[in-house]
Amino acid sequence: MMTWHDFILSKKAPNKYFRHIAFWWVWALYFFCGRYFLPQPALTDKLQYPNFTGLDFCQLSLILFIQMAGCYLYMYVILPKLFFKAKYISFVLTTILLSAIIVMATHFISVAISPFLNNHIVGNRIREAVNSSTWFSISNGGINFIKIIIAASAIKITQRLWSKQKEKESLEKEKINAELQLLKAQIHPHFLFNTLNNIYSSAVKGSAEAPEMLMKLSEILSYMLYECNDREVSLSKEIKMLKDYMTLGKMRFGGKLEMNLLVKGNTSEETIAPLLLLHFIENSFKQCGSSMTEQPWINLEIKIKDHSLDFKLMNGKPMVKKANEETEDTGLQQVQKRLQFLYPNRHK
Repeated sequence: MMTWHDFILSKKAPNKYFRHIAFWWVWALYFFCGRYFLPQPALTDKLQYPNFTGLDFCQLSLILFIQMAGCYLYMYVILPKLFFKAKYISFVLTTILLSAIIVMATHFISVAISPFLNNHIVGNRIREAVNSSTWFSISNGGINFIKIIIAASAIKITQRLWSKQKEKESLEKEKINAELQLLKAQIHPHFLFNTLNNIYSSAVKGSAEAPEMLMKLSEILSYMLYECNDREVSLSKEIKMLKDYMTLGKMRFGGKLEMNLLVKGNTSEETIAPLLLLHFIENSFKQCGSSMTEQPWINLEIKIKDHSLDFKLMNGKPMVKKANEETEDTGLQQVQKRLQFLYPNRHK
């Protein structure tokens, strides 16, 4: 079903054709009714309503055709090649020239073609029409043509702004998706090698945790590779991945890490952008893995209520920052950009 939005802004063939037909029907109705119902001061010394004859219909139809030709020339040649390319002086001069041509064409129809079509009318009626042709040409040719191009320009510029906005959103979406793929690529090697080293060490020691660690690693990688390609994923699966990630991360500390994880609320019916929260978890393990004089610890609390998610993560970190530690967290900047794009005005 066609909406007003599609009718005005869409460039698809059916909507475009309907829009053009509707535009010219409305304009023709205004143009003909204005000629028939409004008093014409140039016909006589007094205001009077002219009789609408077959000659008038033919004359106005020819003028309407001239206006249509001028409008399309303006819309598809002058506007895109001059105005949209910031050639404003050339645009103004060309528009004035086109308007003058429309006025002259209207004048020619009034003084030459109309008398030819109506050669059976007495000279007095034709002479009055000829005498009024100057104002008639300016009014119906120049002024009405300006009205048309203003209305058409408003639609064209609105379409262009809307198209630019959609293009910007599309590019932003592609950028976000590219950053997501980059984020996944960054997580895989770092996380994979560390976890495999831990699994190898556990297997060499004959630890019973090695099979469990291998299973969790397999589930995390499967989730990242095959289930994170959509814009949103199940919140329950995302939280399960976070739990598995934290469990594997804790095993690296050999029991030295104090970790608490609490999830409140129903997660089965909610969705979230994939890997949106993982960076915070990864960063907390990175900070806890730094040289610390006190016990490393991580506390994570997730609350889901009224389709809203509260994510509260706290961890211990060194009192003194390392000399080679980055001052800016590029991962956090990526998360902020993703939040601004995916949840505009809906996140904090």
